[in-house]
Amino acid sequence: YLSYFVFFKFNKQKLLIQKTKVKMKKLLLSLISIFLFCNLYARDNEVLTVGMNELVSSLDPPTDWAIASTWIHMNIFDCLVWRNRKTAEFEPWLATELNNLSPTKWNLKLRKNVKFHNGENFNANAVKWTYERIYTSSRDKFITFKQWTFIKDIEIVNDHEVNIVTKNPEPAFLSKMAGTGCGIQAPIEGRKNQNAGKYHPIGTGPYKLDRFVKDDYLTMNVNSDYWQRTPDIEKIIWRSIPESSTRIANLLTGDVDVTLSVPPQDWPRVNSNKNTSISEYLTTRVMLLVLRTGPSNKNPDWKGVTSNKKIREAIKYAIDRKLLIDVIQNMGIPTLSRITPPTLGWDKQFYNTFGEYNPDKAKSLIKESGYDGTPLVMHSSTSWLMQKEVAEIVATMLESVGLKIDLRVMDVTTFREQVYYPYKNQDIYMDALGNSFFDPWIAVLSFRSDRRERTGWNDSYADKADKLIRTAAVNMNPEERANQYVELQKLVDAEGPMVPLYQMKDAIGVNKKLKWDMPLDGFLWFGDATIY
Repeated sequence: YLSYFVFFKFNKQKLLIQKTKVKMKKLLLSLISIFLFCNLYARDNEVLTVGMNELVSSLDPPTDWAIASTWIHMNIFDCLVWRNRKTAEFEPWLATELNNLSPTKWNLKLRKNVKFHNGENFNANAVKWTYERIYTSSRDKFITFKQWTFIKDIEIVNDHEVNIVTKNPEPAFLSKMAGTGCGIQAPIEGRKNQNAGKYHPIGTGPYKLDRFVKDDYLTMNVNSDYWQRTPDIEKIIWRSIPESSTRIANLLTGDVDVTLSVPPQDWPRVNSNKNTSISEYLTTRVMLLVLRTGPSNKNPDWKGVTSNKKIREAIKYAIDRKLLIDVIQNMGIPTLSRITPPTLGWDKQFYNTFGEYNPDKAKSLIKESGYDGTPLVMHSSTSWLMQKEVAEIVATMLESVGLKIDLRVMDVTTFREQVYYPYKNQDIYMDALGNSFFDPWIAVLSFRSDRRERTGWNDSYADKADKLIRTAAVNMNPEERANQYVELQKLVDAEGPMVPLYQMKDAIGVNKKLKWDMPLDGFLWFGDATIY
């Protein structure tokens, strides 16, 4: 009996220990589950999902200047000079001080103790390598190449100081230094990848690339060592959702937190949803028609209807901007120019005006031109708010005065790859062009003699325009420079290589948990955003 008692007591204690272990395991698993749930919940509330109509075609900033691309780039990279997020005034960013030593020389002091995403130090070598790889290359490699050829040399004074020497006086120096491709890149890793024929974006910006699947999604993780402060949002997911209706549906269900270009007819639905709201703003973009006037290097065999000036004039008189503004439900301001306020050179004779709508005059000009009924090819994408509907109405306006229009509306990617980037536009294309540079030099650049690939403009008036552009570009007197741009706008309006329609307003749908306002430059930069 004694041996049985000992055996029973021992096994009872063993059983109690085993039961205690099981209970401890269950408790531990419960605590882990609670921790994981809370952590997942926190992560869900620190993830921002953005519904985009298009994503980047390249992660290398100087190779892609589409506005959607620059938004994404600028969350990864920082520039020496950029725009204040509240006032849009140019200010030092990765630079701390700027001094204009002469009309062709600027001294920049650089921010210290800043690191790239891979741990490299930001310094003068990074500045020199970033910009030299662009302006010593070619237009075939970098689409922004000619925007950076104003630089003659970059002199390294010390690790955190450079002199930038320009070829000519540069009244728009700050604007150009904050332009497309301005993001400073990590030079050591950059050179290594370049030599290996590959590319990976490494900047100093608030976010660093996680994963990119072309035309699908792009994810970024927070840069916890960001020099300004660690951003509150830990992860950003940029999703490609070309269809507006699908983007809005995703916003309403909470699958995206920000969506672009919400049509006015959907505003009540978004505003009535308890978790979402609409924010309206004026963009820098101008919806316009570009008319090809002749062949160009990239399109040497082109022979089209719009080479006839009378046809181009007829198109101008056939446009009823008042009707267009009604159709887009006042989501735009009519304009006859890309230079809009507060940009230097804007003028009230071109802005907030409908221009002359005269269909009878258009019909007479078409008759005088000897038009034989050949269809005019008109390209458009669906990139912007109600762009497809506007393109269809413009085509109808042109057909109503006697022109035959072959309207080809494409998705954004197809338009960029088949028409815009390879300069294969035919008679007409419709697009919205912005001016986040906040200076007129970029708005008129396409009329300069070496930049006319999309218009083929080549006559005495084009030569006069070229002279005005080049003279204004180096004029350090703001008043004189503004007058030169006014004269240039008169020439473009009279000769018709471009027909601006309206400066676009836009509307974004946002989840109310996001604390962030669209800045004046219209850039989706989320370094200062918060989700609560």
